[in-house]
Order: sequence, then structure tokens, then C-alpha cells
Amino acid sequence: MEVFFEVCPCTIMAVTGSDGKTTTTTLISEMLKAEGKTVWLGGNIGTPLLPLTPRMKRTDIAVVELSSFQLMDMRRSPHVAVITNLAPNHLDVHKDMEEYIQAKTNIFNFQTERDILVLNGDNPLTAKLKGKGTTRFFSRQGKADVYLSDGVIYRGETPVLKTADILLPGVHNIENYMTAIAAVEGMVSDDAVRQVATGFGGVEHRIELVRIKDGVRYYNDSIASSPSRTIAGLRSFPEKVLLIA
Repeated sequence: MEVFFEVCPCTIMAVTGSDGKTTTTTLISEMLKAEGKTVWLGGNIGTPLLPLTPRMKRTDIAVVELSSFQLMDMRRSPHVAVITNLAPNHLDVHKDMEEYIQAKTNIFNFQTERDILVLNGDNPLTAKLKGKGTTRFFSRQGKADVYLSDGVIYRGETPVLKTADILLPGVHNIENYMTAIAAVEGMVSDDAVRQVATGFGGVEHRIELVRIKDGVRYYNDSIASSPSRTIAGLRSFPEKVLLIA
């Protein structure tokens, strides 16, 4: 991944976090594509981007998901860095929580004053972080650069998106949209954001509707391999949920 950062000819936007990073990374790429930009999506999502660099142009944008393992020894940071949230995760591999956090913060440790960092203002661990350049916070619970008020996502004083228009279920997906909106500020129109919200059906294995049979909806949420993810999935539905775990 560090070699990719070294040879990539275009702007890099990268996302990490304990939860929501795949959906957020995909939302950012979908918004940029809706704006008409050429986007290369990959990293921890599964597409190796390094072999594709000869096809990339300077005007393209690479949108990359990064895991804590990919970030542990990184010495480069993207132009736009995003941390969705931080919670205990992968501690069976990391030495301790401090090492895990250190790995995650490597996503912005090597930024300059010209770069952008997007953080979760509601998460205690990310709320106290600050980047070397522009730091943007999103919040569902209070005023921030991007925030939620009366069912509408605002960027500053501008209403951008009604939560009722978001096709994906769950409060956590509202947060994912807020994260993406903060990341693409100045790069994507509000119309492109709304176009994605009303048409994007989600990422495979993430509250993915499998089928409806006899009035029962079956969802595949097999990515929810941590307590916080499972809880977020269960809270996504007002109806009674039968969990097969």
C-alpha cells in the first residue's frame, strides 16, 4: 500500500475506522462518480490498486479503504483522510488498544497543511484528534462542520440531504453519509449526493437484502463480526428482528 501511495499519479482519499469504513469508502466513490469523475476504488475492499497505476491519470481520484494492519508501518498519508470511529477491535492481533489507535492515526500523521482530515465528533477517541491541515468534524448529536438536525444532514448552514431519502437502513448509515459528505466537500455537488442516496443499495454482506419470502425480509449482515457492528445492525429496524448468529 505504501508503494501505491508513492507511485499513484492522482489524488488519494483514504478511509479507516473500526466500523463503517467499507460503506463510507464506497459512498465517497459513488458520489465522485455521480459528479462525473474517474474513480479507482480499492485497498482493503479487495481490489489491488498498485497494478492499475499505469492506467491512472493525474485528474483521476483513488478512493482507498485502509485497515489498521495496512496502516501500522505507513509513512505516507492521503490528501483526504477519514476516520469513521474508533472502538476496541482486532486486539487479538494488536499488542493493545494504544497500538491499534496508533495504527489508525497513521492515516493522517504524515499529512501537510494542504491536506484534509475528517473525524467523528461523537466518538470520544476521534473527537480529540486534530490534523495538520483542515480538520472537519461530523456529528449526529451536536453542531459540527456536517451535522444532523430534524432529519436533515447539514453542511454548515446548507441543508444537503434528508435522511428519509437514504435508501440504506439504520442510523449508522446516516453517519456514513455524513462522513462521506464531509469528505467530498468542494468536490461534489449536493445533487450528486442526493442522487447516490436515493439509488445506492449498499455493499455486499452489510445489511444486504437477500430476499422477501412469506412477508419476511432476510438480510445478510455477515460482515458484523464485532459487537458494535452487530448492535448497529439490530438497531437498523423498527420491527422485531430474529438474529441468526
